[in-house]
Amino acid sequence: MKGICSAFSFLTTIRFRCDFDPEGAVKYFPVVGAFIGGFLYLFSLLKSPFFQIISVVWLVFITGGLHLDGLADTSDAIFSHKTKDKMLEIMKDSHIGTFGVLALILDILIKFTSLFFIRDALVLIFIPAYSRFLALYLMKKLPYGRQNGTAKVFFKEFKLTDFLIGYTLILASFFILPLYLSIILNIVFFTCGFLLFEYFKHKLGVVTGDVLGFSIEVSEVLLFFIASLYFSYI
Repeated sequence: MKGICSAFSFLTTIRFRCDFDPEGAVKYFPVVGAFIGGFLYLFSLLKSPFFQIISVVWLVFITGGLHLDGLADTSDAIFSHKTKDKMLEIMKDSHIGTFGVLALILDILIKFTSLFFIRDALVLIFIPAYSRFLALYLMKKLPYGRQNGTAKVFFKEFKLTDFLIGYTLILASFFILPLYLSIILNIVFFTCGFLLFEYFKHKLGVVTGDVLGFSIEVSEVLLFFIASLYFSYI
Protein backbone atom coordinates (compact mmCIF):
# COMPACT_ATOMS: atom_id res chain seq x y z
CA MET A 1 0.00 0.00 0.00
CA LYS A 2 2.89 2.37 0.69
CA GLY A 3 3.93 2.24 -2.96
CA ILE A 4 0.59 3.16 -4.48
CA CYS A 5 -0.07 5.81 -1.83
CA SER A 6 3.33 7.33 -2.53
CA ALA A 7 2.67 7.33 -6.28
CA PHE A 8 -0.59 9.23 -5.81
CA SER A 9 0.96 11.62 -3.31
CA PHE A 10 3.76 12.52 -5.72
CA LEU A 11 1.96 12.60 -9.07
CA THR A 12 -1.32 14.14 -7.93
CA THR A 13 -2.67 16.66 -5.44
CA ILE A 14 -4.17 13.78 -3.43
CA ARG A 15 -2.24 13.18 -0.23
CA PHE A 16 -2.17 9.96 1.78
CA ARG A 17 -0.82 9.51 5.27
CA CYS A 18 1.77 6.81 4.72
CA ASP A 19 5.52 6.35 4.80
CA PHE A 20 6.89 7.69 1.54
CA ASP A 21 8.22 4.81 -0.57
CA PRO A 22 9.59 6.19 -3.87
CA GLU A 23 11.14 2.91 -5.04
CA GLY A 24 7.87 1.08 -4.49
CA ALA A 25 5.87 3.90 -6.08
CA VAL A 26 7.25 3.87 -9.62
CA LYS A 27 5.48 0.72 -10.77
CA TYR A 28 2.16 2.33 -9.85
CA PHE A 29 2.64 5.39 -12.05
CA PRO A 30 0.39 3.88 -14.78
CA VAL A 31 -2.30 3.20 -12.14
CA VAL A 32 -2.28 6.89 -11.24
CA GLY A 33 -2.62 7.69 -14.93
CA ALA A 34 -5.58 5.31 -15.29
CA PHE A 35 -7.21 6.95 -12.25
CA ILE A 36 -6.82 10.38 -13.86
CA GLY A 37 -8.17 9.02 -17.14
CA GLY A 38 -11.04 7.32 -15.34
CA PHE A 39 -12.39 10.69 -14.29
CA LEU A 40 -12.07 11.94 -17.87
CA TYR A 41 -14.28 9.02 -18.85
CA LEU A 42 -16.81 9.90 -16.14
CA PHE A 43 -16.86 13.53 -17.24
CA SER A 44 -17.66 12.43 -20.79
CA LEU A 45 -20.82 10.69 -19.52
CA LEU A 46 -22.23 14.04 -18.45
CA LYS A 47 -22.83 14.87 -22.12
CA SER A 48 -22.17 18.47 -21.15
CA PRO A 49 -21.01 21.08 -23.65
CA PHE A 50 -18.43 21.95 -21.01
CA PHE A 51 -16.98 18.43 -20.96
CA GLN A 52 -13.83 19.58 -22.72
CA ILE A 53 -13.29 22.49 -20.34
CA ILE A 54 -13.93 20.34 -17.26
CA SER A 55 -11.52 17.69 -18.54
CA VAL A 56 -8.65 20.09 -19.25
CA VAL A 57 -9.14 21.81 -15.89
CA TRP A 58 -9.13 18.38 -14.21
CA LEU A 59 -5.84 17.44 -15.87
CA VAL A 60 -4.26 20.63 -14.53
CA PHE A 61 -5.87 20.48 -11.09
CA ILE A 62 -5.22 16.81 -10.26
CA THR A 63 -1.52 17.07 -11.14
CA GLY A 64 -1.03 20.48 -9.56
CA GLY A 65 0.58 21.55 -12.83
CA LEU A 66 3.56 19.30 -12.02
CA HIS A 67 4.05 17.99 -15.56
CA LEU A 68 3.16 21.31 -17.16
CA ASP A 69 5.96 22.92 -15.19
CA GLY A 70 8.34 20.32 -16.61
CA LEU A 71 6.99 20.93 -20.11
CA ALA A 72 7.60 24.67 -19.84
CA ASP A 73 11.04 24.46 -18.23
CA THR A 74 12.31 21.80 -20.63
CA SER A 75 10.96 23.66 -23.66
CA ASP A 76 12.81 26.80 -22.59
CA ALA A 77 15.98 24.74 -22.15
CA ILE A 78 16.08 22.61 -25.28
CA PHE A 79 15.06 25.44 -27.62
CA SER A 80 17.70 27.75 -26.18
CA HIS A 81 20.39 25.93 -28.21
CA LYS A 82 22.79 26.27 -25.28
CA THR A 83 25.27 23.76 -23.90
CA LYS A 84 24.10 20.81 -21.81
CA ASP A 85 25.11 22.45 -18.52
CA LYS A 86 23.40 25.70 -19.48
CA MET A 87 20.21 23.85 -20.40
CA LEU A 88 20.18 22.14 -17.02
CA GLU A 89 20.56 25.58 -15.41
CA ILE A 90 17.65 26.95 -17.43
CA MET A 91 15.43 24.10 -16.21
CA LYS A 92 16.17 25.09 -12.61
CA ASP A 93 15.21 28.72 -13.26
CA SER A 94 11.78 29.46 -11.80
CA HIS A 95 11.05 32.02 -14.52
CA ILE A 96 9.21 30.93 -17.65
CA GLY A 97 10.37 31.99 -21.09
CA THR A 98 8.76 32.39 -24.50
CA PHE A 99 9.16 28.75 -25.53
CA GLY A 100 7.70 27.59 -22.23
CA VAL A 101 4.63 29.78 -22.68
CA LEU A 102 4.14 28.59 -26.26
CA ALA A 103 4.47 24.95 -25.19
CA LEU A 104 1.82 25.38 -22.49
CA ILE A 105 -0.59 27.10 -24.86
CA LEU A 106 -0.18 24.45 -27.56
CA ASP A 107 -0.48 21.61 -25.05
CA ILE A 108 -3.77 22.83 -23.58
CA LEU A 109 -5.17 23.91 -26.95
CA ILE A 110 -4.49 20.55 -28.63
CA LYS A 111 -5.94 18.59 -25.71
CA PHE A 112 -9.05 20.77 -25.62
CA THR A 113 -9.60 20.50 -29.38
CA SER A 114 -8.90 16.76 -29.50
CA LEU A 115 -11.56 16.03 -26.89
CA PHE A 116 -14.24 17.33 -29.28
CA PHE A 117 -13.57 14.48 -31.72
CA ILE A 118 -12.98 11.48 -29.44
CA ARG A 119 -16.18 9.40 -29.60
CA ASP A 120 -15.15 6.35 -27.58
CA ALA A 121 -14.40 7.79 -24.14
CA LEU A 122 -12.77 4.56 -22.94
CA VAL A 123 -9.59 5.66 -24.68
CA LEU A 124 -9.42 8.54 -22.19
CA ILE A 125 -8.62 6.04 -19.43
CA PHE A 126 -5.60 4.65 -21.26
CA ILE A 127 -3.89 7.79 -22.55
CA PRO A 128 -2.85 9.25 -19.16
CA ALA A 129 -1.77 5.75 -18.05
CA TYR A 130 0.42 5.33 -21.13
CA SER A 131 2.08 8.70 -20.70
CA ARG A 132 3.04 7.99 -17.09
CA PHE A 133 4.30 4.55 -18.05
CA LEU A 134 6.67 6.28 -20.46
CA ALA A 135 8.35 7.99 -17.50
CA LEU A 136 9.45 4.57 -16.20
CA TYR A 137 11.06 3.72 -19.53
CA LEU A 138 13.10 6.94 -19.55
CA MET A 139 14.07 6.48 -15.89
CA LYS A 140 15.38 3.01 -16.69
CA LYS A 141 17.26 4.02 -19.84
CA LEU A 142 18.88 7.29 -18.75
CA PRO A 143 20.62 8.38 -15.54
CA TYR A 144 19.37 11.20 -13.36
CA GLY A 145 21.10 14.45 -14.21
CA ARG A 146 21.38 16.24 -10.89
CA GLN A 147 23.16 15.83 -7.58
CA ASN A 148 19.85 16.49 -5.85
CA GLY A 149 16.36 16.92 -7.17
CA THR A 150 12.71 16.14 -6.65
CA ALA A 151 12.74 13.04 -8.85
CA LYS A 152 16.10 11.60 -7.77
CA VAL A 153 14.57 9.37 -5.07
CA PHE A 154 12.59 7.49 -7.72
CA PHE A 155 15.65 6.33 -9.65
CA LYS A 156 16.80 2.82 -8.88
CA GLU A 157 17.74 -0.46 -10.52
CA PHE A 158 14.52 -1.32 -12.32
CA LYS A 159 13.20 -4.86 -12.50
CA LEU A 160 10.74 -6.49 -14.87
CA THR A 161 8.05 -6.40 -12.17
CA ASP A 162 8.21 -2.59 -12.17
CA PHE A 163 6.81 -2.65 -15.71
CA LEU A 164 4.21 -5.37 -15.20
CA ILE A 165 1.26 -3.06 -14.48
CA GLY A 166 2.07 -0.85 -17.45
CA TYR A 167 2.32 -3.74 -19.88
CA THR A 168 -0.90 -5.22 -18.47
CA LEU A 169 -2.72 -1.98 -19.28
CA ILE A 170 -1.26 -2.02 -22.78
CA LEU A 171 -2.47 -5.59 -23.27
CA ALA A 172 -5.90 -4.66 -21.90
CA SER A 173 -6.22 -1.91 -24.49
CA PHE A 174 -6.41 -4.54 -27.25
CA PHE A 175 -9.49 -6.08 -25.61
CA ILE A 176 -11.25 -2.89 -24.53
CA LEU A 177 -10.60 -0.40 -27.33
CA PRO A 178 -11.34 -0.82 -31.04
CA LEU A 179 -8.56 -3.02 -32.40
CA TYR A 180 -7.28 -0.60 -35.03
CA LEU A 181 -7.26 2.26 -32.53
CA SER A 182 -5.30 0.19 -30.04
CA ILE A 183 -2.75 -0.82 -32.68
CA ILE A 184 -2.30 2.78 -33.82
CA LEU A 185 -2.00 4.15 -30.28
CA ASN A 186 0.57 1.56 -29.29
CA ILE A 187 2.67 2.12 -32.40
CA VAL A 188 2.64 5.86 -31.77
CA PHE A 189 3.33 5.39 -28.05
CA PHE A 190 6.37 3.13 -28.47
CA THR A 191 7.71 5.26 -31.33
CA CYS A 192 7.29 8.41 -29.25
CA GLY A 193 9.04 6.79 -26.29
CA PHE A 194 11.98 5.67 -28.43
CA LEU A 195 12.36 9.07 -30.11
CA LEU A 196 12.23 10.92 -26.78
CA PHE A 197 14.87 8.57 -25.40
CA GLU A 198 17.14 9.07 -28.40
CA TYR A 199 16.63 12.81 -28.35
CA PHE A 200 17.46 13.33 -24.67
CA LYS A 201 20.30 10.81 -24.82
CA HIS A 202 22.03 12.93 -27.44
CA LYS A 203 20.81 16.34 -26.23
CA LEU A 204 21.47 15.97 -22.50
CA GLY A 205 22.67 12.43 -21.83
CA VAL A 206 20.48 12.43 -18.71
CA VAL A 207 16.92 13.00 -17.56
CA THR A 208 15.58 15.24 -14.82
CA GLY A 209 12.19 15.66 -13.21
CA ASP A 210 11.46 18.41 -15.73
CA VAL A 211 12.37 16.14 -18.63
CA LEU A 212 10.04 13.45 -17.28
CA GLY A 213 7.23 15.99 -16.96
CA PHE A 214 7.93 17.17 -20.51
CA SER A 215 7.81 13.59 -21.80
CA ILE A 216 4.56 12.84 -19.99
CA GLU A 217 2.89 15.92 -21.44
CA VAL A 218 4.25 15.44 -24.97
CA SER A 219 3.22 11.79 -25.15
CA GLU A 220 -0.18 12.54 -23.60
CA VAL A 221 -1.03 15.37 -25.98
CA LEU A 222 0.23 13.35 -28.95
CA LEU A 223 -1.98 10.38 -28.05
CA PHE A 224 -5.00 12.66 -27.57
CA PHE A 225 -4.35 14.10 -31.00
CA ILE A 226 -3.89 10.71 -32.67
CA ALA A 227 -7.10 9.41 -31.07
CA SER A 228 -8.97 12.44 -32.36
CA LEU A 229 -7.65 11.83 -35.87
CA TYR A 230 -8.74 8.20 -35.66
CA PHE A 231 -12.32 9.12 -34.82
CA SER A 232 -12.37 11.89 -37.40
CA TYR A 233 -11.20 9.86 -40.39
CA ILE A 234 -11.65 6.14 -39.62
